Amino acid sequence: MERALGTLARLPSTRLACARKAYSTTARSRSAYAEGIAATGKHNVRCLPPVQTLAGTLDQISIEDFRSQAFVPELPIHIIAAHASAQVSPVLPAASKWFKLQPSHTNSNASMLPSREYLSAFGTTTLPYETTIERNTDDLEAICQALSSGGQEEQGSSLEAFMYDFAEQTNQIQGQGIDARHTFQFCRFNAPLNLFLEAFGSRNTESPQIRSLYIAQAQIADLPKQLQDDLPTPELVKKAGRGDIYDTSIWMGIPPTYTPLHKDPNPNLFVQMAGRKIARLYKPSIGSAIFRDVQTRIGGSSSYSFRGLEMMQGLEVEVLEEAVWGPSCSVDGYEVEVNPGDALFIPKGWWHSIKSLNKGTREVNASVNWWFR
Repeated sequence: MERALGTLARLPSTRLACARKAYSTTARSRSAYAEGIAATGKHNVRCLPPVQTLAGTLDQISIEDFRSQAFVPELPIHIIAAHASAQVSPVLPAASKWFKLQPSHTNSNASMLPSREYLSAFGTTTLPYETTIERNTDDLEAICQALSSGGQEEQGSSLEAFMYDFAEQTNQIQGQGIDARHTFQFCRFNAPLNLFLEAFGSRNTESPQIRSLYIAQAQIADLPKQLQDDLPTPELVKKAGRGDIYDTSIWMGIPPTYTPLHKDPNPNLFVQMAGRKIARLYKPSIGSAIFRDVQTRIGGSSSYSFRGLEMMQGLEVEVLEEAVWGPSCSVDGYEVEVNPGDALFIPKGWWHSIKSLNKGTREVNASVNWWFR
């Protein structure tokens, strides 16, 4: 552990792949992502109208109904299941295999957590992670401890390699050249699945807890074959259009999780497996106007068609959050709450922002999506 933490302090800052949050620690300007302004378990009381709905699980929905009501006219649709993971498992076995209701370490209620019994066999699988680290907290140490206790010792030099990768992207948080006002740092890094399991599985109450961790846009094709088989492509995806699947990803995190306003170049079928999320959607013209207004206000020049790290850093994410979720947000949109078993179809070009609803819990929040044509 000491060796790994020492690595954090030695790496040169010129190789960073992180985004600094350059805001003061005043209440008015704290980081939206880190403090949960944009990822809170509550959302603005100004509710937007719902989208059209279809009742049933993915395997019960008529392909013709889906085509005529959503896919062909390019309109969003909310496929409402019975709001229980058991309703997802016949279609997506991952919902029942990957997650289990387990006794909580902090209260009397059971919590939906990753199934260590099943997933630990794939613990060395490398996945893309996102986190936000707050300076002068235990955030960095918590992740390092989880990495060191996640079974990597058996892999020889693997632990040091993963530590190096993580440290390479976070070493400036140690104070190398960061102004005292720069208290938050958003980072992307690669690490084994064991890190995610350790984040939920630690029973040592004296150890620092990981507060922010998100497996974001991990491609299903990169998973072990058995895990891929747990996420079969829905018939709606294969038969509604040409059957071309552009990409598929899983999203699993510790609430709060948050994706700022953006649009996709292909239709998107988004399925909730564990926890709850809420989405706000805007027609292409409305979303473009919101985005254009935000760029004007901040003097930015981000591209409509390419959305990169700027989605999660700097003033843009703050102003976008306010425009979509704040008290003065546009009313020309739609709002959808997706529960386990629900699916949301987001047409090509429709702008959307998604965040978790079970903030403040140690329950897992997990989704899977398919971009297709």
